Amino acid sequence: MRQLPPLRLTGATILRDNELRQRSVAIVRGRISKGPLPAIDLSGYLILPGIIDLMAEIPFAPGPEGISPSVRIKLAQSRAAASGVTTAWMVAPWSWARGFGDPAIACLLLSALARNNGATDLRPAMRIEVSRIDNQAELLDTIRRFQPGIVYLENRNERLFELLNRDPDGFVRQARLFGLGADALAASIRQERERQREVPRHLCRIAETLDEVGAIYASLDDSGGDVRETYSMLGASIAACPEVYSAAAAARAMGGPVLLPLNASPLAEDVLRAGICDAMVSRGLQRAIVPRLMSLAGPGLRDLPKLWRIVSSRPADIAGLADRGTLDYGRRADLVVIRRDTLQIEATICAGRLTHLTGEAANRFRKAGDDLPTMAVAAE
Repeated sequence: MRQLPPLRLTGATILRDNELRQRSVAIVRGRISKGPLPAIDLSGYLILPGIIDLMAEIPFAPGPEGISPSVRIKLAQSRAAASGVTTAWMVAPWSWARGFGDPAIACLLLSALARNNGATDLRPAMRIEVSRIDNQAELLDTIRRFQPGIVYLENRNERLFELLNRDPDGFVRQARLFGLGADALAASIRQERERQREVPRHLCRIAETLDEVGAIYASLDDSGGDVRETYSMLGASIAACPEVYSAAAAARAMGGPVLLPLNASPLAEDVLRAGICDAMVSRGLQRAIVPRLMSLAGPGLRDLPKLWRIVSSRPADIAGLADRGTLDYGRRADLVVIRRDTLQIEATICAGRLTHLTGEAANRFRKAGDDLPTMAVAAE
């Protein structure tokens, strides 16, 4: 997909310097630029920095009957673009064999990501069930081979064991969500419990390998401040989707970023109100990112500048990406164009390339010049 020719987007309300302003945005060779250029009138629209999703999920089903990994990545490209996402870490789960976290499937997905050449910047990430220690050598080799930028560590053994004993029907439902039979999952959990003493050493080996490849790593779904502290000591500085307030507070006290899911739970509201949410992640719900932030923005989108930071500049900071996250001069031209009256995403631009275009915005791009119609049609 070709980059847009030099142009200026005018008439819109843009987010710059933490304020919504009536300004124009110039794009030249995939970067935010300056100067008089051919204009596209986007009056009635918001232009915001492209969304950076630190924990996206790859749409897939395991097994030979499922859609191929390469097609899943293409679907992820389309979904991200339609959601205003310009950079995303696509999480390949690594847990139980023959389920949704089958290590063999994870390798196929990571391999497909490595071959990805779509316009949206999709990057490899992993979600590792650390109670599974029977395939350590394969796991460490996979980390070295694919070098995921972000890795999420979780241990679901204890809560699944409790569910097995207290709520057998609930355990059956949970097993189905994992793509497994209840008996197979129960056998695996019991086997893992026999080797729980080996988990700390296993975690250390994972952490050493992640440090070796330069990955950022996080604990996922922390159940308490003590759990967060343990992972922080290991080197997992990020608290991703903590399940209790004490875990989020502990992360902040230790100087670690806190990532929240999109759901409107009382916990999420408390963490947001306390100002200790550093970034919001989709966990497979990318299309809900913009509606969620708009619902929180208040009358006249009063709080939007503060809120938009948690899906743009702060995730960029956490990931160490200095070239994106704002609409400042010289940054990568990653933008999401939202119609003001409907709050619908009508265009996404990633590194100066149209990855999504629809609605009235498509009409305005088509009217702008001879070079744009082909690109506009291709982006829809």
